Amino acid sequence: MLALSSIAKKEKNKMSTDSVMLILLELQVPISGVDPIRVCYNTEDITWNGQLWQAFPLEIEECKEDSTGSYPSFAIKVDNTSRALTYYIEESNGANGGTVVLRVVNSKNLDSTTPEIEEKYEVTKCDVDQNFVTLTVGPSYSPDSRRPIGRYLKNGCRFQYKDARCGCTSSATSCNHTLSGCRANGNSTRFGGFPGIDQEGVYV
Repeated sequence: MLALSSIAKKEKNKMSTDSVMLILLELQVPISGVDPIRVCYNTEDITWNGQLWQAFPLEIEECKEDSTGSYPSFAIKVDNTSRALTYYIEESNGANGGTVVLRVVNSKNLDSTTPEIEEKYEVTKCDVDQNFVTLTVGPSYSPDSRRPIGRYLKNGCRFQYKDARCGCTSSATSCNHTLSGCRANGNSTRFGGFPGIDQEGVYV
């Protein structure tokens, strides 16, 4: 979540304001060459960040968690009475694996390219009927995955020997991925570790 802009804060603190917080939904369907679907929860179309966001009825359900340890998820219902989304849903295998980006912008601050709030989710399930396309979404990354993705090692190079990032041209057939090994191969300037990490404390 981003900090509110000065304009949004000013409008929020007024006793009465004609500004509103607008919800923008961007659906990135896994179809090659197809632009994302961009809609807004509003009574008229708006232009934000150089893109047209079409006014479209939608409902966002409350995100709920239970005691089973399952990943939190919630449903987003987008109006389908016009069948405008049917083609995209059918061609993308129910939009499974697609990405939903929810943004909130203030109607008095549409010139800013930074939203007040931005959250990204992955589509895990899709249901379609005559009234709605219902997208069930969850975290865009697995909570079980390592964060941060990389590790900061004092004396361990994270590059594969002689790959593009290593760039070693030595005739040696292997490297032990330490700074001394990198120096022996004449490639210490491209060492992939972090020798500047403090000596104190525990490090690998």
